[in-house]
Amino acid sequence: MIKRLFILFIALFFTLPASALILQGNAQFNAEMAREETFKGIDFSLNPNDYKEHWTDPNHLANYSALKNGKNKSENRYLSLFSDGTYGVRYIEDPYHNYYYDQNGSLFKFDVLNKPFNVYPHRSVAYNRFGAFKNATFVVSKDEQYLYDAGKNLMGHWVENACYDENGNVLMLRKNAN
Repeated sequence: MIKRLFILFIALFFTLPASALILQGNAQFNAEMAREETFKGIDFSLNPNDYKEHWTDPNHLANYSALKNGKNKSENRYLSLFSDGTYGVRYIEDPYHNYYYDQNGSLFKFDVLNKPFNVYPHRSVAYNRFGAFKNATFVVSKDEQYLYDAGKNLMGHWVENACYDENGNVLMLRKNAN
């Protein structure tokens, strides 16, 4: 009886149309696939005057105080604190940019996204305050990103709130915006 059911199962499996055998789900990426997507048509420099208004965080004291008290959202912005003391700001009304400041509120880099931050996957290209390319990130999901330098070398792989090097060593931690 079991043998007949097994044969019937095999016969049905191989007679199903090809479309029935395709599995659907979220896209999966490895570091090489992410690298290829990351560097498609990016700009390696921008006009720094377009971002000059962000060279200093106008809400530095409030942002840094909120982060030190474990808060990662303000009235109009999301905040992230990194283990080296730097922090990021994403304004709710601007889903295409992130701004990163040192402990004194001075901009050291900003990201330009090709899609809104909550649409996955997307690419994020980081520039220094003068508009020169710093690095590029392929954001697979809220919890996974691949980070590359100008030479297209993998700098880090973010998984949830930890960034790892190629050997699995933790490079940095963050407290992310909800």
